[in-house]
Amino acid sequence: MSEFVQVNRKVFFAAADRNKDPILDQLRPYLDEAQLEVGSGSGQHVFHFASAYPKVVFQPTEYDTLLLASISAYSEELNQRHHRINTPLELDATKPEHWQRILEVGQQGKHESTQGCYDLVLVTNVFHISPWIVGQSIVRGAGQMLKSGGRLVLYGPFKKDGQFNTESNREFDQTLRGRDPSWGVRDMEEIDAVAKNEAHMSLARIVDMPSNNYMLFFEKQ
Repeated sequence: MSEFVQVNRKVFFAAADRNKDPILDQLRPYLDEAQLEVGSGSGQHVFHFASAYPKVVFQPTEYDTLLLASISAYSEELNQRHHRINTPLELDATKPEHWQRILEVGQQGKHESTQGCYDLVLVTNVFHISPWIVGQSIVRGAGQMLKSGGRLVLYGPFKKDGQFNTESNREFDQTLRGRDPSWGVRDMEEIDAVAKNEAHMSLARIVDMPSNNYMLFFEKQ
């Protein structure tokens, strides 16, 4: 099957289809009331997660506005059956006004208008294909979006203690930097430093995942 297919408004990425079940298995203990997804891509993940948890409110977001129609197409299919996926929102993580809009949408109907309102912020395969300033901005933004005790969850390839977990990930990093010098596999300790110093979060759990990836669980204090 092709890595990329589009049928009508729906975009299909084979990679998103392959990792959706392992990711959901790790998220199950933390899917409570409201999840924010940063970088929803085609919308396949939010469709899969909402299918399993129809009572959870899901807020998809995406930097590439051309993909918002695909996310909406996946969402509409479930919302017709009374699932709870909000309209996808544009998110450039470096723009405070985008985060503010997401917070306002999440706070609708709630009494505490200045507090975080999401139980979980999920980011899948974003940090290595964006500049470091984007990763830093995502961590800071998640700190504002999350309730106390909420979790920021990152999925993808990461370095640990400055080291690659496989030679293939070292080669992948070189390929990424060849495409764009601002890209590359990030060091989880550097992410943790931003979380602690700027977002009141700390790295609570590291999970080894298929295809030499990790899931990093940060908890909001």
